[in-house]
Amino acid sequence: MKKLILIFIAFITLVSLNACSDDNSPIFTAKPDVDGIAFTNSFAANYLISQATKENVADRFIWESADFGVPTNSTYELQGAITADFTNFKVVGTTSENNIAVTVANLLEFAKDLGLDDNPATTNTDGSANNTGQVYFRVKATTGTTGTNATFSEAQVITIKWIETVVAGNSCPSLFALGDALTDIGWVFKPAGEMICNDNVLQVKARFTAGNFRFYQESGNWSSDLKFAHFKNEGYTIDANLVDALDGENFKFVGTPGIYTITIDNTKKTIVLTPSTNLWAVGGAVPGGWDFNAVSTIQFVEATPNIWSASITLSNDVFRFFHVFNTWDTKNNFAFYEDAGFEIDSKLVNDGTGDANFKFTGTPGTYKLTINGINKTITLE
Repeated sequence: MKKLILIFIAFITLVSLNACSDDNSPIFTAKPDVDGIAFTNSFAANYLISQATKENVADRFIWESADFGVPTNSTYELQGAITADFTNFKVVGTTSENNIAVTVANLLEFAKDLGLDDNPATTNTDGSANNTGQVYFRVKATTGTTGTNATFSEAQVITIKWIETVVAGNSCPSLFALGDALTDIGWVFKPAGEMICNDNVLQVKARFTAGNFRFYQESGNWSSDLKFAHFKNEGYTIDANLVDALDGENFKFVGTPGIYTITIDNTKKTIVLTPSTNLWAVGGAVPGGWDFNAVSTIQFVEATPNIWSASITLSNDVFRFFHVFNTWDTKNNFAFYEDAGFEIDSKLVNDGTGDANFKFTGTPGTYKLTINGINKTITLE
């Protein structure tokens, strides 16, 4: 069955959302694709949306070409509606390509049509939060000079959830993480140790090793510290890799050294460490080919927070990255980084397929390939 592959990414590209009347196009006279075009992949359990992230890409819909039985160029239209019958649908985008990015702004429009909002004081009749609803999507393929021959995919429902705003008084200032457990920071106030607050959640990514650290409320002010006991007494659940240093002051990191994102959620009252993930390059252009091989598959290690690099031999073929070894997906393909606003080396291009692979077009040889999530660049040296 022709498939429409949904890629979940949330980032920069904005697709206009246009209102449309009922679709009355007649069924095609050219030979239709017997199987049609259909959704075959599993969708995310829900999509989180907010005004603050409206310019981000929520997901990219990708599909294979429709088959009308004769050589022809097709036009594709991604439609969305708040009812399964598509009585009143909106056109998310039209293209002759095989993919369309759906932005958070698109989903916000559907949320408004459903009567949802981000106000925690607004509830449904049963008292539940009025911030979650369902949206239906389908893709329409047309062919012919007048576009009168058409076929549709089956409808697929997704769940959207509008993130409720934090009530007044629950916003939080930055915190600063310092200590010998933070390899690149130490006991020095640095921008790299600043934990920025967003919706009452503070985060920073840092390299951890065995040692102690603690948090400070004001940069340069040693008396503004928040000790381990403060969070324990406030009822926070603390990650098992972080324990009381038993010195009356510090956290002690007892986990495996490496890069972690530390998250303090002041609403849920949790402190969580999430380890970084490496990337693996797989494809015809790279060593190991289209197999995950512990010996030959090139691993891109995040040696510095948000920067992955490796020496890799490239030939004139295609490849893409995977963030879980031996797990196939398309979350780290060319389109993912392009949508996120990365400036990509000119020797790497989109291969134009539904998988949106990287295609190497330069002189075959060994290069240092670096993915820099701080500067948003992908470079070859």
